[in-house]
Amino acid sequence: MATEYKFNYGKFFKSIIVLICLVVLVIFGRRVFERHFFNTRLTVIPDVTGLDKKEAIKYLKEAGLKVKVINSKTEKVPLDTVHNQDPRPGKEVKVNRVVRIWVNNGEDVKVPNIIGLELLEARSRLKGQNIQIETIDYYPSNQKYNTILGVYPKPGTKLEINQKISILVSSQQMIDPSVMPNITGLDLNDARELLKQIGLEIGSISQTNDPTLPINTIISTNPAAGTKIQRGQKVSVVINNGASIKKRARSNEEIINRSQQNINQKEIEKTIDDTINQIDNNNPKNSQQDNKQQNSNPSDNSNNNGTSNEPSGDGGDDDN
Repeated sequence: MATEYKFNYGKFFKSIIVLICLVVLVIFGRRVFERHFFNTRLTVIPDVTGLDKKEAIKYLKEAGLKVKVINSKTEKVPLDTVHNQDPRPGKEVKVNRVVRIWVNNGEDVKVPNIIGLELLEARSRLKGQNIQIETIDYYPSNQKYNTILGVYPKPGTKLEINQKISILVSSQQMIDPSVMPNITGLDLNDARELLKQIGLEIGSISQTNDPTLPINTIISTNPAAGTKIQRGQKVSVVINNGASIKKRARSNEEIINRSQQNINQKEIEKTIDDTINQIDNNNPKNSQQDNKQQNSNPSDNSNNNGTSNEPSGDGGDDDN
């Protein structure tokens, strides 16, 4: 006599719940993965010129952008008003892109007193004040090589917007062609021209990052300054490339989000187990009938065992 089949509501609801949870995890995990690892979200840079500083920063951040404020003086706009921005408005970029805005703070930028500093330190200080160097001239003197001898306009002079300065640097060691000069702090092209004067040339070029220095600034050389050299020898240099070179590392935000996601998954699994247990407790007769059917029909029992009472282990890793 054939065994009468009775629909198992507990297993049906359990399967539905597991399926819904897996779909939620897949959608949630995919969005988190794309947002933090691929950063595929795009945004349009708003036009904030003419806006108040605080209002401009607010609009840019609402667009998913980061802001760098550069203070400068101009008569074109009122105080604390944006008069320029970069990149240009309307451009589509990835979120978290840094947008520079120039704000009128009513204060003049003055030429700092960099006389007596070494060139590398002087360039770092000028970059921190957004002052650009137009020319670097060399003059033999008793000062240490690469020491700033003079600056034009003179220290304390108020600069116009985008006005550049010129500096005069000691070149005493350049007189001796048998000694490697100190070219740290020079622009790569300027250094190449100076080395030609004593029969040297740039060989291999390595790159590193120093956010305090301009791009293409020479940071170190091989042979080092003061080393005996021969005419025709090649010099290896390390320059600043203006961008960090390092392996992609997980940020603190990514680690926190991943941990929170794991916690959410465990809570979902616990909720599923509790729900199933409550359903089983509310249907004791169905559970007893299931046990009888399993004991009387071994073949059906082996088929039923193919359905697990726990959420699949693969479902917890859908976001990986």
